[in-house]
Amino acid sequence: MPLSYQLGVALSVASLASCVPPTSVERTFSIVFVVESDPGVRIGAASVFIDGDHVGQSDSNGLVRTTVHGESGRRLRIEHDCPDGHEAPSARKTLRLREYEALGSSERVAMEITLRCVPTERLAAFVIRAKNGADLPVLLNGEEVARTNSSGVAHFSVRSVPGADYKVELDARGRPSVLPSLPMPLFTQPDADDIFILNQSFEVRSEPRSRGPRRARITKIE
Repeated sequence: MPLSYQLGVALSVASLASCVPPTSVERTFSIVFVVESDPGVRIGAASVFIDGDHVGQSDSNGLVRTTVHGESGRRLRIEHDCPDGHEAPSARKTLRLREYEALGSSERVAMEITLRCVPTERLAAFVIRAKNGADLPVLLNGEEVARTNSSGVAHFSVRSVPGADYKVELDARGRPSVLPSLPMPLFTQPDADDIFILNQSFEVRSEPRSRGPRRARITKIE
């Protein structure tokens, strides 16, 4: 067999070998899930699933740590169940496996993904300051919930769904000399805990002075 033919066959085999894609290598990826109710507020008891498999429940610090074996670039389906009083605000997420190295080090760091569990109810705290409004009933949506003290101050709190309306009334109808008799500010609950401050000034009308018995007029007749 001619040497030139053997050399051509060898080059062809080498060329074909160079076109074969490298075998994908499975690696171990560390993943940390951070579960929050609001940004920066972590919660526990949330269950996390990867491709339908339960991988853990968030601890008191809102963390779930796990590892996944797979090829770099693989996409994972992430789902989570929230504890009572909370709900997931969006559909499932997708996580793509990637390798990250710490700055100034060849050591690989864990991938981190944040999951939300939004409270179904929000806290509303009310502070009432009523000038000339001591010992007045405070009504919330028509029901008495507090009463101002001798300085005209009262406070109370409630929980409700985001978007709820609060009608706060200071009931002075039992005092005809105090105006206005029933002011009705309206507040709306945002999608967050909040504090509402109501400053109300009342006008106190002076009572008309009652006249004493009319003195009899004496007419002198001569």
